[in-house]
Amino acid sequence: MTTPTNWPNPERIKWADQAKEALSKMETDEGYFSYGSVVWDALPAAHREQLKQLLYQGPVYDGNVISKSARDDLLKLGLAVRCCFMGEDGFTAASYIAYSVAQQGKAEPFPVRKGSPA
Repeated sequence: MTTPTNWPNPERIKWADQAKEALSKMETDEGYFSYGSVVWDALPAAHREQLKQLLYQGPVYDGNVISKSARDDLLKLGLAVRCCFMGEDGFTAASYIAYSVAQQGKAEPFPVRKGSPA
């Protein structure tokens, strides 16, 4: 039962719906290179940082992600995927479409540490 104490945050619904709509338009040939920046602009700052970590340091071990809730939202949107790395499970990586979203959104690169993935 929904009560005022457990109502969803309207701002959270707003950005998520906007991102989902733009992602659905990216599924067409003419929309693929047009709506990535819309998705990027719809994402909250924490989600952008999480996506950049997955893009530039991924695959990232579950214990090392910046934000587990942002990672979960990116998984739901299809901007992140669960994967195995070097025979181990428990990693998350950016999806192919996430790269296009970040490029079209002109994301600044996330600082990359030398060595193995995070």
